[in-house]
Amino acid sequence: MHDSHVHLTREPLISNLSEIIHSFQDKGGTYILSQSTQSDDFDTNLQLTTLYPAVIQAAIGLHPTIFEDISTKNTYEQKDIFINGEREIKLFEEYVQKHNNKIKAIGECGLDYYQFSLNESYSKETKEELKEIQKISFRKHLQLALKFNLPLSIHARDVADSDECVRDVIRLICEEGKGALCGVFHSYTGNMSYLEEILDLGFYIGFNGIITYKSGENVRDILKQTPFDRILFETDGPFLPPQSVRKNGHIKEKFAQPADIKEIIETASQVKNITYEYLEKSSDANYSLLFL
Repeated sequence: MHDSHVHLTREPLISNLSEIIHSFQDKGGTYILSQSTQSDDFDTNLQLTTLYPAVIQAAIGLHPTIFEDISTKNTYEQKDIFINGEREIKLFEEYVQKHNNKIKAIGECGLDYYQFSLNESYSKETKEELKEIQKISFRKHLQLALKFNLPLSIHARDVADSDECVRDVIRLICEEGKGALCGVFHSYTGNMSYLEEILDLGFYIGFNGIITYKSGENVRDILKQTPFDRILFETDGPFLPPQSVRKNGHIKEKFAQPADIKEIIETASQVKNITYEYLEKSSDANYSLLFL
């Protein structure tokens, strides 16, 4: 049992790490792939792999939504999306160049057209600039993954009733990778019509606590259509706690953690009408092929 996508550097995971690791192992867990989202957490993420070398592995990347934040950081002299964004991309590139032998994956990276759409103060021009810096960043992630033969952990989130983001992600993978890239579309909630293209590219699909939600029928449908040899499980902790945590009134601080993978696989086995044991074994094999 492995957690292929979690953010261990985030609170409350980082402050309770020992307990969280032991809980995961007590439920039969083996590997955890901890994802970075910005340059500020790169060092911490790698340090976790030295604290728990038999359990934690590191993915290094820039989450696409960070470009909204860094464009207005007080630590930067100019409030410019491209100047500050390219500075962050350069820090990422230099870090991967230096530490690639310690990294198991490039991520979390990709495109997100949903988040900035929520900000009504953004002009059309600003939104287009955010799209463009995300694309510049994603291309760099793809190039480094190709250079160092590393898999990718990809985020692709569209605005409702749009598939522009997923189309752009697939196009950039094809342009930069030319069939040589591999990885996983983590927490894929996009249009079912793109599932075949993603699988044809050789990528996996990551499923998390959303499949336990009443509102997660579209993701359960995607799971039904995803072959066993392309399924990975993840928590995306501390985000997306499974339904048992969400509905438990005795839990004050509700968050996802690696031990929740067991509940996610149990739900997935019901959706796929297969035994828990078979699904755990096949998804573990997929993790090993991609990340080990």
